[in-house]
Amino acid sequence: MERKISTFDVKIGMYVSNLDRPWLDTPFLIQGFLIKDGEDIVALQQHCEYVYIDTEQGKEADTYLDKAPATEGNTYVDDFLEGGTQKITYESEKDEYQEIPAAEMALENATTKIANIMDNLKAGDNLNMHAVREAVEPLMESMVRNSDAMLWLSEMREKDAYTYSHSVDNCSLSIAFGRHLGLYKEDMRSLAMGCLLMDIGKIKLPEAILNSTGVLTRDEFVEMRKHVRYGMDILRKTSGVSEAVLAVVHGHHERFDGSGYPDGLEGKQIPVFARIAGIIDTYNAMTHDSPYRKAAAPHTVLQIMYSWRNKFFQDELVEQFLQCVGVYPTGSIIEMSTGEVGMVIAQNKKQRLKPKIMMLLDEHKDPYSGPKIIDLQTQSVDHNGQEYTILHGLQPGTYGINPADYKL
Repeated sequence: MERKISTFDVKIGMYVSNLDRPWLDTPFLIQGFLIKDGEDIVALQQHCEYVYIDTEQGKEADTYLDKAPATEGNTYVDDFLEGGTQKITYESEKDEYQEIPAAEMALENATTKIANIMDNLKAGDNLNMHAVREAVEPLMESMVRNSDAMLWLSEMREKDAYTYSHSVDNCSLSIAFGRHLGLYKEDMRSLAMGCLLMDIGKIKLPEAILNSTGVLTRDEFVEMRKHVRYGMDILRKTSGVSEAVLAVVHGHHERFDGSGYPDGLEGKQIPVFARIAGIIDTYNAMTHDSPYRKAAAPHTVLQIMYSWRNKFFQDELVEQFLQCVGVYPTGSIIEMSTGEVGMVIAQNKKQRLKPKIMMLLDEHKDPYSGPKIIDLQTQSVDHNGQEYTILHGLQPGTYGINPADYKL
């Protein structure tokens, strides 16, 4: 039986019966072959986005694309948002401590690759979609095993160039959200690649606009909006870009009430992955420093975005996003009912107000001598026997706390 799979899911021992393009457009001399080694896998990934395997002549795959073709428009996501059942439920295979080393490597790999991709584009080279997939794949594998580790590291790392950091953060959060929504892996991959690339058109903008520390003039704002068109121009000249990726890049600034750009689409005229990307892009922009704005507390940003339901963003997607990141998202600085100050390091998926916290300052706001980790799910009272709760979220930088100074 012939089955369709992503080239990132191919393994030694599979029999490739067909490609996503004519055989003559590739270096493969035989039309149909058995994958014998890693070189065959690398060659397939360099030239194809997906292939067909014959499961009667070779090994089977763990995941097949023909179970959920991306060309169907991801209608199952909208079905789920309207009260249907989740297609896939991902369970954590490791805890955040076990996953940290792999997550760290994946994050470093993605940051390096997106910087190289953008630098090469600035130098006049074509977009390398193979490098994009290589950036996304380890992030996705790590996030599927445990999403808290990656989200923690994303907050803790020192930020380099804003555009590069923002792109990787968008990608990481999109995988976490896709995992929460129960996306098929191939759809999660497309969403992640789209979110990694959605600001790629900014390489065509003047540096003075990108680095402006003040409010943009009307003409500058008009120019800034052109990054969507520039990004689409780059992607349309690139082979191997799926319609789902194009939809994210084209529509991440569209808004549910029709007030967005470039086309003023509204409601479900906006592809669902673009609706998701708009939420992720806005959340990341508001919770991180940029050349023209200081970061706001994640808890505050979520409250603001909640007030924008069915105005800028779809109600059901906002609700699911809040469930995904938690009331106090990973990396949030919070003050406890005791006066202690800490940072959220992991979420409790069933009790959102009871995350795992790294305590940094005692009730007098003096630093603890060593790490103090508490899990509100199991530690419900403080040392005085009173209910142990989060009092409120704090602004980034409160009490001089720099997330990059702390590691699990």
